[in-house]
Amino acid sequence: MDKTEDMVWVARCVLLDDRKAFAAIVDKYQGRVKRFFLSLTGGDESLSDDLAQETFIKVYGHLRSYKGLSSFSTWLFRVAYNLYYDELRKQGGRYFEPIDEGVQIPVCSEPVDCRIDMTRALSILRPEERMVVTLYFVEDMAIARIAAVTGMPEGTIKSHLSRAKQKLGEYLKKNGYERVE
Repeated sequence: MDKTEDMVWVARCVLLDDRKAFAAIVDKYQGRVKRFFLSLTGGDESLSDDLAQETFIKVYGHLRSYKGLSSFSTWLFRVAYNLYYDELRKQGGRYFEPIDEGVQIPVCSEPVDCRIDMTRALSILRPEERMVVTLYFVEDMAIARIAAVTGMPEGTIKSHLSRAKQKLGEYLKKNGYERVE
């Protein structure tokens, strides 16, 4: 149903210039796109909002180029991914400085604190690792779909995931988070 619904909205946008259909697409995906950017930018809400807005502007302007060869959400995240990397290059490679791995972070007691801790933990990762972790764990994308979004080979994605999990595990363990079995 989701894919069919997306295709109907896209067709209505392209064929009928139906702005309400595009608004439905934005409503459906804006939270996911903003969360994607928040994870990649270290929680920079202003930048994430700007990038999300740019993503939907670009999607609207290029909707006719969507051929339906992949799911609409894969295509949408590919647009978002490309915008992120364009901005990353403009910023000289990083949005925020990685946190020194030796810094102790107090154990979170509230859900908000846990989100802040995870944002800090993600900041120790290289941008490619952060991208793959975000798509895999936050957006729940399969390896093949991440490959379609990023253009990376599946083996590279698996390597990034493995290294990122190891780095995150070590970092969180140093900061008071123990693995519960």
